[in-house]
Amino acid sequence: MNLIKYYSEDDKSEKLKEGQKSFGNTAFYSLKIALKSYFNTYHCMLENLIYEDNASIKKVKLNYAYYESYMETIVHFQHFFELITKNILEKENPLLALRYIKKPVTLHKLLNKEKISESEYNESYSIEFNDAVETIYELVKSDRLSKTSCKIISENKDTLSALNNFRNRIWHRGKFVLKYHSLDEFICKYVLPIVIEISNLDEYKCFKHEWKYRPQNELGVDILEKLIKEFETGSVDYTKIALFKEMGRVSYDVESKLLKPSIDEKIKMLKKFEEKHDMIFNVHTCPVCGKRSLLNYYCYEEWIDELGDEMGPGGFQIINGYDEVEKYVRCVLCGFEVNKFIKDPCEYGLGDWIFWNTEFQ
Repeated sequence: MNLIKYYSEDDKSEKLKEGQKSFGNTAFYSLKIALKSYFNTYHCMLENLIYEDNASIKKVKLNYAYYESYMETIVHFQHFFELITKNILEKENPLLALRYIKKPVTLHKLLNKEKISESEYNESYSIEFNDAVETIYELVKSDRLSKTSCKIISENKDTLSALNNFRNRIWHRGKFVLKYHSLDEFICKYVLPIVIEISNLDEYKCFKHEWKYRPQNELGVDILEKLIKEFETGSVDYTKIALFKEMGRVSYDVESKLLKPSIDEKIKMLKKFEEKHDMIFNVHTCPVCGKRSLLNYYCYEEWIDELGDEMGPGGFQIINGYDEVEKYVRCVLCGFEVNKFIKDPCEYGLGDWIFWNTEFQ
C-alpha cells in the first residue's frame, strides 16, 4: 500500500493554498516554536540555577528539561531559515531550489516558466539547506542576486552553516548539546540578529502576528532587542538574559490567561492569602502582566550536623531548626517565575523594580 498517496487524498489531508500566506503558516510557526523553546531554557533550569551566579554559569549541570528545550530551539530555528532560504530561491527561479528532477517533462516546463502540479513537484528533490545557503552566497558574490534578503543570507553564511551542523548532530546522532551559556551566546549574538533582519523585510512583515509574543510589558523593554544588545556590550550578564527569557516565555500566553473569568476572584484570594499565609513575604506587581499578583516565596532549610565518634560517622541531627530562605517570586496569574539567580531588575537599570526583600539579600 502506498501510504503517501493514501494520506495525500483530500479527505485525509489539507493542502495549503499557494501564496505567501501558506508559506508563513509554516516558516514563521517554526520561528514561534523556536523562540518559545529558547525562552523556556531558563525556566526549565530553575532548580539547577538556585545557587549559581553569573560567574559560575559555565559549570551549571544540565537537566533533561533543558535537553528537550534545546533540541526544539535548534531544530525549529534551522527549519525556519531553511524554508526562508528556499523561498528566496524559488522566487528567483524554482529550479534553483531543486536538486534533482526525475521527469524530463517537468524539467522542460520549469525551463519554460510553466506551472507544474503538486505531484510533479513532489517527484523532484529539494535542495539541501547548506546547498541553498551556498547557492545564494555564490550568486550574491557574483553580483547575480542583489535583493536584501539574499544579502542577509549571504552575509550570515557561517552562522547558518553552524546552525545546520548543530541540527544535524541532534537529528542524526543525538549526542551533541550546547551548554546553557553557550546556547545563550549562539542564539543572542548570532541567530536573533538574522531573525530581526529577515522579519523586518517588506515581504515578511505581514507574518509578525504568527510568531511575535505580546510586545507590551510593565518593564517597557523590547525582549529580543535586549537579548541582542547584551552581547554587544562586551560584558555579558547571563542573569539578565535569564530575566528577559522568562519574560519572553510568559509573554506568549499571558493574554489568554488574563482573559479567564476567574482573575478577579484570584486577586481577592491573594489578598486574603497574604494576610494569613506564612509562606509569602510580599506581593509585587508582575513585570509581564502588570497585575499585583507576583509573590515572594521562601522555603525552610534545616541546619544539620553530622554525629560521630572515634569509630566513624553515626548519622545526622538537626542543630538549629529551620532557616527561612527566600528563593522564588511567582506570578499566580500569568506564570512568570524567577529564582535568586536573577537580581532585582533595578540592578539591571530597569527602573525601581525590586523582587527581593533587602533583609534577605
